[in-house]
Amino acid sequence: MKRRYKYAFTKKDETEGGFASVVFAVSSLILFLAASCISFMWEGNAESWIGAFGVMAILFSICGFYIGIKSFQEKDKNYRLSVLGAMANGIFVVGWLALFLMGV
Repeated sequence: MKRRYKYAFTKKDETEGGFASVVFAVSSLILFLAASCISFMWEGNAESWIGAFGVMAILFSICGFYIGIKSFQEKDKNYRLSVLGAMANGIFVVGWLALFLMGV
């Protein structure tokens, strides 16, 4: 009979910075969706609102990326949320900068 191995993983807590990084990523995404909806509803006549939302979303993404990277320094923790938050914020930063440089 084939021998079955059982693996036990320790229950490590998530990093605090990883959770904060994910919150910043979600906030940036919500600001992007809000800016898109406002632009659509006001037919493109909401320049200052969209600009303010865009700048806030860029800052949230940059802060979330920084916090996500710094959270890897915490010892004996689970880094799943740190990886998720840092990757999401990195993608959002690149996307926001591309939109900003295109002038959309």
